[in-house]
This record gives sequence, C-alpha cells and structure tokens, in this order.
Amino acid sequence: MKWLADPVYMRQAPPRQAQWVLLGTLLWVALPLLLALPVGVGALFVGLWCVRAGLLWWHARPLPWWGAVLLTVLAGVVVFLQLGTVIGREGGVAWLLLLVLLKAYETQGLRDWQVMLLAMLVLMGGAMLFNQSLWMAPWLLLSLWLLTSSMGLISAMSARAAVKQGALALALAAPMAAVLFVLMPRKSEPLWRIPQMQSQVAKTGLSDTLRPGSISHLIQTNELAFNATFDSAFRPQPQQLYWRVMVMAQNDGAQWLAMDERYTDEDSITLDSATKRVNYQLILRDEEGRIPALDYPIVADRNGLSTRVGDVVRVNRSRDGWRRIRLQAALSPYLGQALSRGEQAFYTALPKQYNRRTQDLAQQLNAGVGNTEAYVARVLRYFKEESFRYTLQPQRGSGSNSTDYFLFDGREGFCEDYADAFVWLMRSVGVPARIMTGYQGGQYHAEGGFWQVRSKDAHAWAEVWLPEKQAWWRVDPTAAVSISRIDSGITQSLPEAEQSTLTPRYPWLDNTLQSSQFYWQQWVVNFDANRQQNLFAKLGLAQRSWPVLALLAGVVMLLAALPLLLWCARAWRGSNTPMNDGLMLLKQAVLDGNEHELAAIGPDQLKIILMQQQWLTPALAQLLTEYSDALYAQVKPPEKRVQRRWYRRMKTAVKRLHQAHLK
Repeated sequence: MKWLADPVYMRQAPPRQAQWVLLGTLLWVALPLLLALPVGVGALFVGLWCVRAGLLWWHARPLPWWGAVLLTVLAGVVVFLQLGTVIGREGGVAWLLLLVLLKAYETQGLRDWQVMLLAMLVLMGGAMLFNQSLWMAPWLLLSLWLLTSSMGLISAMSARAAVKQGALALALAAPMAAVLFVLMPRKSEPLWRIPQMQSQVAKTGLSDTLRPGSISHLIQTNELAFNATFDSAFRPQPQQLYWRVMVMAQNDGAQWLAMDERYTDEDSITLDSATKRVNYQLILRDEEGRIPALDYPIVADRNGLSTRVGDVVRVNRSRDGWRRIRLQAALSPYLGQALSRGEQAFYTALPKQYNRRTQDLAQQLNAGVGNTEAYVARVLRYFKEESFRYTLQPQRGSGSNSTDYFLFDGREGFCEDYADAFVWLMRSVGVPARIMTGYQGGQYHAEGGFWQVRSKDAHAWAEVWLPEKQAWWRVDPTAAVSISRIDSGITQSLPEAEQSTLTPRYPWLDNTLQSSQFYWQQWVVNFDANRQQNLFAKLGLAQRSWPVLALLAGVVMLLAALPLLLWCARAWRGSNTPMNDGLMLLKQAVLDGNEHELAAIGPDQLKIILMQQQWLTPALAQLLTEYSDALYAQVKPPEKRVQRRWYRRMKTAVKRLHQAHLK
C-alpha cells in the first residue's frame, strides 16, 4: 500500500506578487458585469474586494469557514433584494460574481488559486451575455492574456517569463480558435441571444409617447440604432429610407400616444403588385420586439415576426442582445387600406378644447379645396411660405396649446413639431391622419456596403388617408421647411451653430469605429447557421458531401493546431529528461496523487518521506543525491547518455523497493 503523502502544493501559497495580480485580474474581468448589474451588487463587490486587498496587504490569515458561510449568505441576500432572484442570467451571474470573489477569502494553496482562475473564465462568458459591443473584443483579449500570465505567476515563474508565455500561448492558440469558431455547427440563432422576460427588456430609444422635444432630445445621444444591408447591391436613395417603428394616433391634449400593438387583420392592408420590392436585413439590438421596418414593410420571413396595427413589424418573442432579421419592403409612398367609418372616426379624433387657433387655421386653409391631396399641398405650402425655421433648439410655449404656439408665435421647431401641427391641421377638417415615428436616412459606408442608422436619424412624419385611393399616403411636413433634412441628413439641415453637437471631432476615427462595429456584429456576434452556410457557399463547399467536408475540416484543424502542438512538444521535451522521468517513477511507486501533485515534491522531501517509512536504501539515497547535484548544483544538466544510465539504475532500485516493501 502506498504511503498517503500530504500534497505539498495544497499548503503552499503562490508568491504575493502573483496574488496581487490575480486580484487585479478579477477586478478587470468583473468590470463589464459591474456596469451591467444593479448598483447594490457592484457596491458589495467593490467593498469586499477592498477588504480582501487589505487582508493581503496586512498578511492576514484566510477567513474561517463560518466567516465564508456568512459572507456567502450575505451575497445571496443582496442579489435577491436587488434582482428578486438568484437564478437566471442576471441573478445567477450576479451571485457567481460575488462567489468568485469570496473564493479569494479562503484561498490558501495553489489549487485554490487555480480554481479561482477557472471561475474567472466562466465570469468572462457571463459578461458576454450582457454586452456584445465591439469594445468587448479588446477586453476579452486582455482578460485571456492576464489569466494565462497569472497561471505562470502562481507557479513561481518570473513576471517577465509569465507575460511572455501568456502572450505566446494566446498567439499560437488563435488560429485554432478561429477555425473552431467557423466550423462548429451553429443554431439558427446566435449564441448570445438569451430569451428574457418582457419586463426585463430595456425599452427602445423611441418613446411610445410623442410630445414637443421628445425626439430632439433623443437625437443628441447619437447612439447606434441598427445596421442595414440590401440584397443584389441595391442602394436606395436617402428619400426612400423611412424606417417606421411606431404609430401615434391618439392625442390627449398634451401628447400623442402610440397605438395599442395588437394583431390586426392583414387582409385589410394591400400593396400595389407593380411596386418595386427590395430585400434587406437588419442587425439591431432587440428592444421590446420593435423592429424598424422600411416603408412599406412586407414580412418575407414569418419565423417569429408579425405585422401589427398600422402595419409595423414586431417579433413575437423578444430576446436580449443583437439579432439579424430579414425583411422585404415595397418602395412606395402609398399603403393601401380600406378604413371603416369607425376607423375613420378614430383617425380624425381630437380634443376640441385645445389649440383652437390651429383648428380655425385649418378651416381657412381648407376653404375652396377640392380634395385631400390639394389640401395637403396647401398646408405644406403654408409651412414653406410663412418663414418657419427648422432647429434642434426651438422656443416652446409653456401652456397646453403647444401647437398654437408653434404655428403662430414660435414658428420654429423640430420634426415632431411639424408632424404634430400637420396632423392637427388634417384632423381639424375631418381628414384621417396619424404620426409615424422611427428613423429617416442613415449613413452609407461604401467600403462595407451597409447603412448605419443612429439615434440622430430619429424622425417623425405623417400619414394621410386618401379616400380616393383607399390608401395611406406618406407625407413629411419637415421636408417643406428643410428639404436637406431628407436629402442630406440632419447634420447638414441644422443651423451652423447647432451642427457641432452632431459632428464627430475626428471623422476618420468615427468612421473606422462604425465600420468595425458593423463587421463585429456581422461576423462574430451574429454568426449563426445562415451566415455560416453563406460563408461555406462562397468557399465552394456548399455542395460537397459530408465525408469530403469532414476530411477538409480535419486537415484545416490540424494545420491550425500545428503551431500550438509544436510548441507543446518543445516545452515537453525541455521539461522532461530521463532523470526527471526516473524521479517521477520513484514518486509514483511510493506516493498517492496525480502527476501535478507529485511534481511539487522535490528530491530532498522525497528522502524524508522514505526515511519516515524506513524505505530509504543506500542505493536510493545515492541516486537522489546525484539527482540534486546534477540538476540543481550544475549550470547545465548532464548529457543524455549520463541521464539514461542514471534512469536505468533508478528503475532497478524502484523494482527492488517494490519487491521488498510494496507488494
């Protein structure tokens, strides 16, 4: 029976320098989670981290078991109070984050710190569930480099050697990681698309209410809304890019309210078969299932998509993270729909006690007009000829009659002001009308062939129902005042003093970052089964048989792994000599433990163990002394022939020991 030795490495802590690096690495790995999780969870993490750093500074002992239990319960209570659960994405990751930190409170030997390193890898995956932006790529690479370098540090490697080894390991593993990323079978949905409860999904930047200032305030944030690419190299004109998101059809006197998004009878909506249709795809962050759809939308892929009231597009099951959606659009300013009397009444309703001057103006403009289109033209001409001004920072009235103030006093406003006034003027004479909110235009990136739409492209326009055509007609009253807003984008249409708020300081850097963000989303975050099949088709592999594909995949994986395999083989040859093999042979004969545990026991300690068991023969003592002199006292290790001779002697001594004591 082997002697049950207490593994030495279990009781030996890594160097203090390595422990500081590990604590710093944990803080870096936790950074994205601290930004995503509730403030209470982040505050507890930072507080506990500072206490643990203080304990390390003062050389304090690890917490007793009951202290670790109390802190674990405290962590669970805080997570539950902040999130209402300790499971799921938010609750589970939050509690795991605190548990990994608590592991640092009880770390003693090398194995404890190794477990902590592995737990950090899990935390990195948890962080990717919350954020898949381009900035996560450098964070991920730096995190992996810190972790691989820390593995060398806790093994008593010098800082310079550990940093070099970590960087080299990542560089050699990168080709294999890239090949596995491309070849691994994919589902129809990206890995990071995690289903969420409806109440947990953040609301879109566009509000479900519209009041003066709501969109102009949103525009100044300039966040990315979505990317769009068109099939068959189709490039639409800016005037065609109206991305509808919500229908505003009810007015309570102070604001417009979005329509109730219930399912509608799609048979009541028609599109002219002669209208040009285009196919396109969006990459966007799913926010309450609201999909910006190009006028006028046709749901080509009905898997998880639906058309709602007012012909807007929604996903039936909202998910967190970026998603790719394919749609079709009919490029027409008309959306055919027959309205019943009740629906016509709904789209002409107004709170009559508000904006009386606006209602009187509508009657004057409508006098002598023959049809709806002629009345629309007269209203647009009124906006153009009466010195209205397009600005991001208009003067606004403080009373409830905001439309009256805009039309008669302020005469300056943003898109929501013009859309609001236009629909009031329409409904005041019984013309069905509604406000659409969404985005207009976008920035085209020729090098990547994609459009990028940001919050600054948020827009509001109107739709008027034409009884003569039994169709909704898209009308943008903002264009009557500033046609450059539609043709050239918002930045060029604003007064020069206001353009600086939307113009990047370094355009070339901004353009590079936007393109990089698109490719990151296209080829990494949203690399699903469809994207994988398209890539295989471009490489000419779509029609190949499975045996051929398997053979090609094996060859590619072998070539990608070859640098890493050669490096590992070289490291193995450098660390394994005949004398090391002989010493390991003796350890395996007299000690229990895995190879890593046995490697931590040196020749002098092995002598002590053999003496305690009265197994140390003169031959074994001589062999262990020669090992110490050869590998520790000399500058260079002995020649291979000398080591092989020593190995044969050790093998004979171990055989005799086994015959005498280990039967």
